[in-house]
Amino acid sequence: MTEGVVVTVPEQGIAVVELARGKVNALDSAMYDTIATVFDELSDDTDIKVAVLTGRGRIFCAGNDLNEFRVMDAVSGEIQMRGVRRAFFNLIDCAVPVIGAINGPALGSGFGLTASCDLVVASEKATFGLPEMNVGVLGGGRFTARMLPQQAMRRMFFTAESVDAATLQNWGAPIEIASHDAFFEVAMQRARSIAAKSRYAIALAKQSLNGCESLDLKRGYELEQTFTVRLSEHPDSKAAVEARMAEMAGKAG
Repeated sequence: MTEGVVVTVPEQGIAVVELARGKVNALDSAMYDTIATVFDELSDDTDIKVAVLTGRGRIFCAGNDLNEFRVMDAVSGEIQMRGVRRAFFNLIDCAVPVIGAINGPALGSGFGLTASCDLVVASEKATFGLPEMNVGVLGGGRFTARMLPQQAMRRMFFTAESVDAATLQNWGAPIEIASHDAFFEVAMQRARSIAAKSRYAIALAKQSLNGCESLDLKRGYELEQTFTVRLSEHPDSKAAVEARMAEMAGKAG
């Protein structure tokens, strides 16, 4: 355990990253640095095919440690925000998919971490909120807009009111909701489905989807096709094609 983050490998190819700082898993500068380092290291670990991000205890993440905002000024704030961005972007750019297993409240930057994941499984007890304006800061809207339409995101931002997982889903967030007793196992099931695939193909797919996200249809599909060509030359691709053709032939027979 380093600076509030615990990493384990409970099954082959699957890393579990657990936020574990105090009772509410509040994020300070040291913890952001650790998160950035953890996802860098997972990117470099060719034995890992997927990561599951969750929180220890009752709360996934209550957001930033407000003690740092009490003393923040323009100079220290810019330094701190660079560290925050590095953590978020290293999560997004992690070479393998990251599944958010949201065990409880995900507020502020905790909601940002959720929105930075590739897919999300939420406990029925999870809640989501952007309380920044209630504590005199800003941020979080752009990440939330990855999951919600603009007006839903703006409602959360301007009111600073939290909503439950079902409301978030009704507003358009593509999250999967499970009972509190089962949500982590559901997340692990998704992880196992990913981990059964080629690590090389998974990493290329992640790069492709990240690269396409901000592009228009034409340029995005052109970029995607370049990754298709790269993958097609790899032995894992040929093996997958042969396995699928053999399966189809068996069904036809």
